[in-house]
Amino acid sequence: PSTVLTTLATQKIITKVLESNGLPPALCSAICGGSDIGSKMAEDTRLPLVSFTGSTPVGRSVGNTVAARFGRSILELGGNNAIVVMNDADLELAKRSVVFA
Repeated sequence: PSTVLTTLATQKIITKVLESNGLPPALCSAICGGSDIGSKMAEDTRLPLVSFTGSTPVGRSVGNTVAARFGRSILELGGNNAIVVMNDADLELAKRSVVFA
């Protein structure tokens, strides 16, 4: 398993924001792993929320597993990195962010 550098960069930014606000960085963690790790996370009742990005078939499995334990899931499935830019956004910043992502 591997991950793209933007995931790691985003995690570093989130860590800085959490720490600067007196919150523990572990509130948000990017985990890189295979189906063995994903299955354990989906089944773990200590994780009230699981976010998954990937294929529709795997996402269906994750969603069903999390729901079976009455957890919550956020699923981004089968997409191609859709980006929504609101009409009041800073367009220069949005352009740089899109290219970065």
